[in-house]
Amino acid sequence: MSNDYSVSGNVDGWCTKCKLVLAHTIMAMANNLPVKVKCNTCNSAHKFRAKQSGISKPKSAKSKSPARKVKTQEANYNDYMSRLSDYDLTRVKIYSMDGNYKKDEIIEHFKFGVGIVLSLIQTNKIEMLFKDGPRILVHNTALGLNQNYLAT
Repeated sequence: MSNDYSVSGNVDGWCTKCKLVLAHTIMAMANNLPVKVKCNTCNSAHKFRAKQSGISKPKSAKSKSPARKVKTQEANYNDYMSRLSDYDLTRVKIYSMDGNYKKDEIIEHFKFGVGIVLSLIQTNKIEMLFKDGPRILVHNTALGLNQNYLAT
């Protein structure tokens, strides 16, 4: 079977946006093969891919990384919890954007659960470690909001 490709000709290929094998218009060629194509369905331009098989392999390789990352984050969380085990858990503060927090303070967030303040990033931002990993949260906003209202 002969493949006579030409620029502005049609070729069936894997659309990275539609996630289907569809008709494409050839936009560029190299060595008599399509290099860049435009999907006739969604009009997205991308590299020519004859089949889906080349695309699915990297996705399966990526799926293993998050599981290892979660285990590492849980180990970090457990390490921090054990280091701060002498902290009186009855004095855990409930997170509020208006609150003012210090390093190594234990705070309970309504969505992320119990976490530990790792560092103060700015006067109004803190980095906290939760069971699912570190997060940047806003704090000390009562002062900042009042200044913004006064300025307007």
